[in-house]
Amino acid sequence: MFKIAISILLSINFIFTSNVFAEKIVLTTVNWEPIYGENLPENGFFTALCKEAFKLAGYEMEVEFLPWKRALESARKGKYDGLLGAYISEDRLNTFYYTDPIYSNDEVFVQNEDRGITYTKVEELRRYIVGGRRGAAQMDELRAMGFSLQETTDYPQSLIKLNLDRIDLVLMGRSQLLYILEHEQKIKRLQGKFEIIEPPYKSFNLYSAINKKRPDGQQIVQRFNQALKDMKVNGSYTDILKRFGQD
Repeated sequence: MFKIAISILLSINFIFTSNVFAEKIVLTTVNWEPIYGENLPENGFFTALCKEAFKLAGYEMEVEFLPWKRALESARKGKYDGLLGAYISEDRLNTFYYTDPIYSNDEVFVQNEDRGITYTKVEELRRYIVGGRRGAAQMDELRAMGFSLQETTDYPQSLIKLNLDRIDLVLMGRSQLLYILEHEQKIKRLQGKFEIIEPPYKSFNLYSAINKKRPDGQQIVQRFNQALKDMKVNGSYTDILKRFGQD
C-alpha cells in the first residue's frame, strides 16, 4: 500500500512539474476569423487545436496577433518561434519546418453581383485585376503567373475596393468572406453585393511552422505531429471541432 501511494505521488509530481516547466513556444499570426483571431473564444478553433497538440507534445503555446506581412517577416527573422496557421510555399520552406496538415481552407475568387465572370482554368482570369491580402501565399502564386494584383492589409479593404469597381476580383477564403459579411460593420451593408465564383481557386492545407533557426525545430515539429495523430485517434481533435461548431 505504501509503495502504491509513493507511486501515485511520483506520478502526480511528474505531471505537475511537466506542466510547470513545459517549454514555451510563441507563434505569431494574423486575425483570420473564423479560423483564428484574438477576439474569438480561445482565439479560435485552430488555435485550440494547436495549443492542445503542443501541450501533449510537452510545450506551452502562446500566440500574438499582428498584420500578416509583419507577422510573416517577424517569424522569418526569429522574433517568434514560428507561425500559427500558414499555407506552404517554396519560399517559406527555406525558412520554416512545417507541421503535418492541421486543417484546410478553400480559396475562392469573389466578384461583384451580376458581373458574370466565369472560368474553367485560372489563366483565363489573368486579364482581371485581383485584390487580396498582402504577403499571402496564394497572391504570390498569382503574381508568378503574371496576374495584376492590388494587395491590402486586410480583406475588408479589398472588398470595399471591389464594391467600388477599383478591382475586378478578390481572392480570399470562403469561410473568411462569409464571416466578414456577417460580422464586419463596414461590410455588413454590402451583403448581397458579392458572388463567389465556382469552382474554388484551390483548397489549401493549413499548417503551423517553426523557424529553422531553432536548433530543436525539427524535434518540435516531430513531437507536434505525433501529438496531432494521437488527437485524431483518441477523438480529442474532433471534440475540439465540435466544441466550436466545426464538425
